[in-house]
Amino acid sequence: MKRALSGGLIAAFASACASAPTAPPAPSPPMVSIFTVAHQDDWQLFMNPEAYHGMDEPQEKAVFIHVTAGDAGAGAGGEPVPYYLAREEGALRAVRFMANAADPSIGKGARMDSAQVERGGHGVQRYAYANAVVYFLRLPDGNIVNGSVYTPHPESLTRLRSGDAATSGTVEQSGRYEGWQDLVDTLNAIVESERVAGSGLKLHIAELDETLNPKDHPDHRAVAFAMEDVAKLHPCAPVYRHIEYHTKTKPVNITGKDYMIDVGTWAATASGLSDNHAKATWEDEHNAWIGRSYSRVQAPAMDCGHASPN
Repeated sequence: MKRALSGGLIAAFASACASAPTAPPAPSPPMVSIFTVAHQDDWQLFMNPEAYHGMDEPQEKAVFIHVTAGDAGAGAGGEPVPYYLAREEGALRAVRFMANAADPSIGKGARMDSAQVERGGHGVQRYAYANAVVYFLRLPDGNIVNGSVYTPHPESLTRLRSGDAATSGTVEQSGRYEGWQDLVDTLNAIVESERVAGSGLKLHIAELDETLNPKDHPDHRAVAFAMEDVAKLHPCAPVYRHIEYHTKTKPVNITGKDYMIDVGTWAATASGLSDNHAKATWEDEHNAWIGRSYSRVQAPAMDCGHASPN
């Protein structure tokens, strides 16, 4: 025989239902974000805090590919530390800062897993730290800098793409790229090697539309052209195109915690240079880009079941 619930029991039951804990929000889908740039400070200045948000959750992985050595014509030279290595240290410090900012519960230390790995038939330098990966291809900077005089490098990315340079060698003479397609194939091999089964893929590059991103560096544009070719091989991946030098003319649009991340990441980058006897980049010219990030996203050519770009 069923009995009716008393008023007190009904109230208690209703209260228990009302106070039952709600289910935690579903985690974001696994995602690998690829940031491909020419120089070792480009993503910090033009692709952050997107870079931070590509690695601030356990299911995420951010991959940073630096195509040139950023050597300004110095090659592998420089005393007491080669300039290109000082710039690399800046990028590595920036990654370590972001990883520890994402999870400050315990310091992860300065050690990074480091190895020469084979990608597309070339040996390239790879570092790993937490859920971030960093590559340095070390091709020559497009400009040889002598004071205020800029001379195009004979093996620049721009000349490699046009065919005016048949090959381009790395500054420390570890390898040589035989034509433009060799570089594109190597970049794609890096993307393929860092993909994770079941994860989505996002590609971050420089904006090539000169009405949106005028007067960008030739190296920036060359790398973006290469990654446009790579993107055609990954129709499920959205492509994020970032405005670069031109953001200096735009209003600050990064606020709150993201602004703190942006400033801290850049400070870590600058310290890597100055600690290695290179010219500090913590000055008005570079700092004018901080707090500004502008981009547009091209939706995937195919719907492959991953989360929509945001």
